[in-house]
Amino acid sequence: MTSRYPDSRKTGQQLRIETIEAMNAAIAASELPDGWRLRLQPDAKQWNPATVEFIGALCTTQGNRGQRFQVALFHSPAGDPVAFATKMGEFWESQGYSVSVVGGIDIDDEHTTDLRADRADGSLYAGVTAMTTHFYLSVYSECSTDPSLDKFAGPNGYRTFDEFDPNPYNPTNSPSVTPYPRD
Repeated sequence: MTSRYPDSRKTGQQLRIETIEAMNAAIAASELPDGWRLRLQPDAKQWNPATVEFIGALCTTQGNRGQRFQVALFHSPAGDPVAFATKMGEFWESQGYSVSVVGGIDIDDEHTTDLRADRADGSLYAGVTAMTTHFYLSVYSECSTDPSLDKFAGPNGYRTFDEFDPNPYNPTNSPSVTPYPRD
């Protein structure tokens, strides 16, 4: 499968909105509206699209280095993992994505089912890993070379990644935010 995708040329603001909408749609389809966390631990921060910030992760467009956003959420298992993964795959297929099984394993009492959903151009759109220990949903934006993806895209605008802050993902130095351009 190719790793060079079309360049959407979308801004961080546009991809942030689309990524949140895609994850919220997946959560609605999961029929598990509450309890989605940013990490596996029970005390992990809950998914809150009103406050989430994204920063680009590497992807390759046709001939250029690009970036995309990703959301990965965890949920305590609720029922049969195979049925959950199947439900998510059927949802993404109903939205026009190509769904394939990319893994599944049984070890002792633990079962894992992995599916991925791809866009028509072959780029990864979403994935589900359903295990007897937890459920995991991920959504990936389109790839873009827009320079705004070098900054965090938050609810109110862009902020620079401060490599000198002790915790640049949750900054301690009250960074300034550049508001999104108005249309």
